[in-house]
Amino acid sequence: MDRRKVLKNMSLSLGFAVSAPTMLSILNSCTSNVATWIPSFFTETEGHMITQLSDIIIPKTAIAGALDVHVPAFMDKMFNEIASESQKETMKEGATAFANTFKNVFGKDASAGSKKEFETVLATYFDVPTDQQKQISEMMNQNKSKLTGKKLNTFLIYKFLTETRRYTLYGYYTSELVGETILSYDPIPGHYEACIPVEDIGNAWSF
Repeated sequence: MDRRKVLKNMSLSLGFAVSAPTMLSILNSCTSNVATWIPSFFTETEGHMITQLSDIIIPKTAIAGALDVHVPAFMDKMFNEIASESQKETMKEGATAFANTFKNVFGKDASAGSKKEFETVLATYFDVPTDQQKQISEMMNQNKSKLTGKKLNTFLIYKFLTETRRYTLYGYYTSELVGETILSYDPIPGHYEACIPVEDIGNAWSF
């Protein structure tokens, strides 16, 4: 599987212009053990936050979770080397806003937060009524420069959380381990069958 090519194509679909050396660097870096990983773009506190959040989004069960395929390191490299300056700025501002909220709730720095505590904070932002979800969606479509105070703070936190979720899924489903052992994978594709029932397809296919 030429994961390098797949990842590059997916990055382009997200609006990124990715050079081959940069992408190779990202792939090589995402084999770090979570316990020894040192962030480049994120601070240690921010690294702890995205580690806990990605573990909540895709926890290890009978199959590999986000931490098993080194999603935090992947996310760190993506923001450090590929994301635009505006994306970097918003992500950093959102991480700061989230960390402040965490400290207000639990009275301690987010770097000392447990997975259960992060789940509690996460639920306050995503476990909301349908009418509130609509309001959040409308707010997220607004220009950041036009928001102030509490609305801006909420906007930044949702940006941080949705980007963390986005890159967790992105990094997980483009990882070699998931592509070859969890998704349907055939390194030598066989014959083509058109118009078959969806239930006959099985798992999503990996390239």
